[in-house]
Amino acid sequence: MRGEESSEARAIGATVEEPVGPGDDDTNVAKVARGAGISTAGQGIGKLLAFATQPVLARLLGVQFYGFYTAGVALINGLQILSRFGMENGVVRYVAHYREHGDAARVRGTIVMALLFPIILSLILSSVLFFGAGFIADSGWLKENGANMVSVLRAFAFVLPFFVFMSMTAWATQGFQTVTYAAYIQQLIRPGLFLIFVGVCYVLGAKIYGVIAAYALSMLLAGVVGLYYLRKLFPKLLDRREETRFETKALFGVSIPMSITQGAQYLDNFSAILILGIFAAGAPVGIFNAAARTATFLTVVRFAFSGIFSPIISGLHARQDTQEMGRLYKDVSRWIFTGAFALFLVIVVFGPEIMGIFGPKFGAGVTALVIVAVAQLYSSAVGPAPRMLAMTENQNYAMIATTTAAITGVIVSLILIPRFEVMGAAIGMATAIIVENTGTMSAVKWRLGYWPVNRVWLKPLTAGVIAAVVTYLLKIILPLDAIFGFLPVPVSVPTIMFLGGFLVVLFFGLLWLLGFSETDKEFLGTFWRVAQRALPRRFRKGNR
Repeated sequence: MRGEESSEARAIGATVEEPVGPGDDDTNVAKVARGAGISTAGQGIGKLLAFATQPVLARLLGVQFYGFYTAGVALINGLQILSRFGMENGVVRYVAHYREHGDAARVRGTIVMALLFPIILSLILSSVLFFGAGFIADSGWLKENGANMVSVLRAFAFVLPFFVFMSMTAWATQGFQTVTYAAYIQQLIRPGLFLIFVGVCYVLGAKIYGVIAAYALSMLLAGVVGLYYLRKLFPKLLDRREETRFETKALFGVSIPMSITQGAQYLDNFSAILILGIFAAGAPVGIFNAAARTATFLTVVRFAFSGIFSPIISGLHARQDTQEMGRLYKDVSRWIFTGAFALFLVIVVFGPEIMGIFGPKFGAGVTALVIVAVAQLYSSAVGPAPRMLAMTENQNYAMIATTTAAITGVIVSLILIPRFEVMGAAIGMATAIIVENTGTMSAVKWRLGYWPVNRVWLKPLTAGVIAAVVTYLLKIILPLDAIFGFLPVPVSVPTIMFLGGFLVVLFFGLLWLLGFSETDKEFLGTFWRVAQRALPRRFRKGNR
């Protein structure tokens, strides 16, 4: 309870209140709802900004050069995960843990170590990438344009330290049981700046190198803002007079296995793109990336919950409250699935229209889009299982599951991509995602005794199927060309907006008719209060 918070805990950074009003933070469901409400807004806007940027890049660069740019982004994402060394999980877990015990010195030591070590490692890897770019190109990766890729890879080398700096400041703020600042940094500031800078660079004629410069600059500025937020949460961070204690063994005990886990998860999501780049560089990579990124939109719901879920679980584990942990895991898993299912249905019903936004040639990726979307929906159904393992001293099992999945995905991709190209890449990625989540879900059941699924899941499944069928029938019956043909945009855009919106509203309306549980009502009540605070004051309840 907030009234029982110790003076030591206040001294190391007061509990950050999400904007919902007094008295609403006395349960973990309310905390999750507040965090998810803010993070959902951030994730939603961030994903929309990122999605809006991709068609712009695809049309400006062309399908082939968009593929080369995509391959560079895939590589730099892998290197930044390697640079983080799993510290993002360690800093969230131990900042929350040491705050629970009022240990300011160890909180400071954890944050300092989690910032400095990844940044130093990123500088080393950045140098390796810069000087080794020629070797990478000559070794056969994207060999069709090896000379161009040398310059592209060297440009991306300058991005890496800024990427890691931004990422770690955002993660460190989450140890204080708030996702507000991480949402601002990663989902609003960074993608918003990137979209603006891309426009500026192309006006100046900077082309692909301008895009890479925009990528780096947006991350640098977002990282500076992140450091400001982190100091706001923990004012003693940069005060050299304050005592600092480094629990290196404990921090690396979590970080090392989780670094392997994160590396394996990277392979789950990017190995198919990298392997596709080897066998079919250019257009196929661009088409598959467009499909995979669109399907990955489903993860917005899981990420919205995971940020606040992790420190809460760490605190519950420190108090050994296993009953509350299990209940919260079941509820959060169901909420994640419900939100992701609504997005999944929109993607499946409007797959051709969505891929058409990228350009005429991207229609070849519709089947790949559906395949990866199915895998991402399964991932959402499992809930935050990897976070459960990482926050309860079971990180080694997450490492085993993700490593096994990564190896499986690489093998499947190597077998199928040479023959089926985009389709083979989709099956390879989907296989890795499904194997990983099956493994982590099984580990949570075996080690902790929790299972995410129960009979209540029949409600969103029923509502979703009905909503999807009705919307699809409207799509094929209505004269959409006549209805939307007068607009100065392709018919597919208003079709997705209006009929997709109808699908989502019908889905949640049917869900309401089927009835909510008590925890659902508590969650929705707090979530709605968060949403109200995002509205202009005159539209809020109680204002005239």
